[in-house]
Amino acid sequence: MQIIRITTLLLVFTVMALSQCVSAAVYDEYDCSIKPDGSFSPDGARIVFADFDAGGKDKLFISKADGTGATVLMPDIQKKEFTPDWSHDGKKIFYISFNKQGNGKIHVVDADGTDAKELMPDDSKKQWSPDISPDGTKIAYISRQLGSKEKLYIANIDGTGAEELMPDDSKKQFTPDFSPDGTKIAYHSFNVNNNLDKIFIVNVDGTGKRELMPDIEEKQFSPSYSPDGTRIAYVSFNEDKLERVYIVNVDGTGKLRLTTATEGRERDPHWSPDGTKMVYNGNTVVSVPPAVGAGSAATDTGQSGTDAGADTGAGDEGKSTPGFGWMVSTGVVLLVYLFTRRAS
Repeated sequence: MQIIRITTLLLVFTVMALSQCVSAAVYDEYDCSIKPDGSFSPDGARIVFADFDAGGKDKLFISKADGTGATVLMPDIQKKEFTPDWSHDGKKIFYISFNKQGNGKIHVVDADGTDAKELMPDDSKKQWSPDISPDGTKIAYISRQLGSKEKLYIANIDGTGAEELMPDDSKKQFTPDFSPDGTKIAYHSFNVNNNLDKIFIVNVDGTGKRELMPDIEEKQFSPSYSPDGTRIAYVSFNEDKLERVYIVNVDGTGKLRLTTATEGRERDPHWSPDGTKMVYNGNTVVSVPPAVGAGSAATDTGQSGTDAGADTGAGDEGKSTPGFGWMVSTGVVLLVYLFTRRAS
């Protein structure tokens, strides 16, 4: 029998105020948009993620896809770093770093940790949640200036030509994700009038906006397109009001839960390039189950994926898998990084 050992590193910091982004008991404004994150490289061989270095500073790390060999990407840069996303060719990494005023700004660095720079130094607005288009020519992100709402923007990959995508939409917008063909963006929309978070899809020119699952009254956030564009992973709450990763067809049908976990929380899913696995803010990498046929009822089917770290009696020994989890207390967020190690 295998024994699962879990090593936990924690950082506690004070949250100034809870917002209405999801639920006052679960999310605050910071967590809706700036959160520790993991992302597969385009070739699936590496994962870039945010964690705390030996000095307790938020830094970007790169590891092999199985979680081994993690190293700090930019050890000589003394700034906090969050929410990384690879360029389409795997040569660069886009991420958020905070300036002395506490404003998050998009930065870009070569994948070997050199030539780090701010992407839009002349833009005074806060920026977060960068997502790169599949062809590598555009970047979608969330931005906000003092006194305004969080809105979705698109700019050229060099930071020029930034435009708000839906200026007439009064709802807050978070966590954009390009479709694999680059024609659409899935995002998390928050309606302050009914305190409801829903996933929407919009064309990259701002037209054709539609709600993904209009008939399901549940909070939904962190959408992520599958590599073939047929499904979207997202986060919602289970019957115990804990965040869980779900998968649904792009037409809103065939909803199923990804894992069978009974404890902890799961957030911010990202697919592997081949669509067979997923890394998310939790404690493991999981295998993705087959799609439920389009046209089936948009309810939980009871199907689930498989934890890659489950005790199956097979698999390589001694591997570790990066993931993230965190809990919200009164005014305090605990960020927890989990290494799950297998031992015989």
